[in-house]
Amino acid sequence: MGGLIGYQLKSLQLILAASNCQANSEAAAAISNGNSSSKEPSNGTAATCNNGTSNAASNGTTVPVTEVPANSLTDDQAHVTYHVPPGLDLAGEGGRQLGVRAAAQGLLAMPYLSEILPVGGAGDRLGLKCEITKDCLPAAMLPYCGRTMMEGLIRDLQAKEYLYWHLTGTQVTTPVAIMTSDAKGNHARIIGLMEKNDWFGRSPESFRLFRQPLVPVIDASDGRWLLIKPLQLVMKPGGHGAIWKLMHDEGVFDWLQRQGRSAALLRQISNPMAGVDTTLLALAGTGFSGRRAFGFMSCERVVGAAEGMNVLQEHKVWVEDSSHPEGGTWQYEYAITNVEYTEFERLGITDQPMHEGSSHSAFPANTNILYVGLAAARAAVEKAIAAGGGDVLPSLIFNLKKKVKVLDPFLQGEREVRAGRMECTMQNLADSLTTRTKQPLTTAGSGGKLLQQLDALKTFMVYNMRRKVTSSAKKKRDPRSPHIHQTPEGAFYDLQRNAWQVLQRCGMRDVPAVGDVQEYLEHGPGFIFLFHPALGPLWDIIAQKVRGGALMEGSELVMEVAEARLVDVTVDGSLLIKADNVVGHVESAVSKPSSDGNGRYSNNKGNSSSNGRLEYSAVNGRVHMMNVTVQNIGVDWHHPGNVYWQHKVNRHEACRVLLHGKSEFEAYDCKISGNQVRPTAIPCVFVLCYTVVCVA
Repeated sequence: MGGLIGYQLKSLQLILAASNCQANSEAAAAISNGNSSSKEPSNGTAATCNNGTSNAASNGTTVPVTEVPANSLTDDQAHVTYHVPPGLDLAGEGGRQLGVRAAAQGLLAMPYLSEILPVGGAGDRLGLKCEITKDCLPAAMLPYCGRTMMEGLIRDLQAKEYLYWHLTGTQVTTPVAIMTSDAKGNHARIIGLMEKNDWFGRSPESFRLFRQPLVPVIDASDGRWLLIKPLQLVMKPGGHGAIWKLMHDEGVFDWLQRQGRSAALLRQISNPMAGVDTTLLALAGTGFSGRRAFGFMSCERVVGAAEGMNVLQEHKVWVEDSSHPEGGTWQYEYAITNVEYTEFERLGITDQPMHEGSSHSAFPANTNILYVGLAAARAAVEKAIAAGGGDVLPSLIFNLKKKVKVLDPFLQGEREVRAGRMECTMQNLADSLTTRTKQPLTTAGSGGKLLQQLDALKTFMVYNMRRKVTSSAKKKRDPRSPHIHQTPEGAFYDLQRNAWQVLQRCGMRDVPAVGDVQEYLEHGPGFIFLFHPALGPLWDIIAQKVRGGALMEGSELVMEVAEARLVDVTVDGSLLIKADNVVGHVESAVSKPSSDGNGRYSNNKGNSSSNGRLEYSAVNGRVHMMNVTVQNIGVDWHHPGNVYWQHKVNRHEACRVLLHGKSEFEAYDCKISGNQVRPTAIPCVFVLCYTVVCVA
């Protein structure tokens, strides 16, 4: 049943199921407390761990070493087993070379790739407000590192395109599908941001915006819809899982197909770390070269963390066969998929450690960085629509663990209640992309045969260290708390930890420590190193452009350039390099695309516009520095107005190199001291080959 009545009935079913599961869990806990000597799990709810090979094998593949039998909630679920998923391991021994090879395959696939960005989240936990109007803002508008999160995602995309142009001489413009919503004016704000930035030098027709529906928030105790004010319901986006049905209904699959795109990378707006090093390209390369249908980028996960886990799901199914003496045979369906943390208890999954004494779970984290084979995704959606089943909205859940503030019409005031809304998860489309086998997958120890079987799956996983995959900015940090997980402060902390590793790879002889979390919160990071992703984006490429030198304690290096050569450069203070043209030049447009207000654009000839198209080219700013020392007082680390994660930093002095158009700055065998601004004109090469000492 659809419509409002169907929504309410399904929500009540999910609330009842979750409440029963929670009650059973509390009862089991009470029994366990009353008989603490018993260590045997009951009703199949605990994981059983077999002796097997390591979770991260030396050949870059994990193997199933853990089995978790599900509770007998239904006949279907009685035959489901969850294993630790196999995957390409970029964090293990030899992972760096595996990542580079997979990223090379991802670059070759660029003309066939698209990007899907679900940015419609309300981001309530961020508490983000416009500084001028005080209006509530969505997560996409978070000012991270000096620009909105939305801008950061486009920069990551352009960095990959620029690298492809550099290697092939061909420019590709990746089509981008963006799912917005009306929460906090998200849709209008995203369009406004795009227009303000002239669509980032891209044709507006290369974007397709479509809206995620809002759904009512329901009181978990009695099933009533909640109010935010008289006669106004509390409405929130209904989970990202609606994205596949919306892409079908809004013609997004057709739009991508017309542009020759057969696959897509999907990432969330709250995770600025997804574009780091080989992460996205390795995921794309693994999926595209293997012609896979669906893939996950994963990482380690702490036991008990409120986040989903990736699993290898084994479903034992009875297949009728009249030629068989027994009338059929048992067969097995496999898919690497996701289980949300709210579903662990219901499915009988125990969140167990990798090994005794470890804080990390045997199951890796779901990060919502996905590879999608568009034909397979479309076919799954159309099959679900034809069947009229719930698979069209994958993995419907109702989270009872959240509290919201609402208007109580009887008390005439606000109160906090346990409430939620029906949600579905986009990553669980993988549940319907199974591979059937007549025999169960070979267990550990069977070598090449196991690898062949795993490669035959429609789904796959790539694994890397967490801070190279995810560090989300989902909630505002409590200033009284030392915890920075899922906060903008935490995301910036991990960004600088990655920066430390990059500089080590560049061979810098002195790189200060970032500091522990307490030091970071009290005094700021030990240094700041920020760069445009087009400087790489692969770290090995950055190491070709920055070689040797030193970054002294409390120093700052910002490189908003793609083309640079810094050899034996010592920064003791602040060095800020900024090019107007980072990856090329902008060609004037002859017409301005007009919008129908829903994210669709068409060209109307005759309309003039200042909008231009970004052409990847050598018409960009460049910097060459060799055997140079930059020395100034630099950042005022004690200034109370510093907000490091926004890159709002007060400085006593700085050396600024401003590159306009096709210009270059060169400095050799010299020392640059004090407050310096070195602008270069168009076209110009500014060469500094002597010692300059300036007193501020």
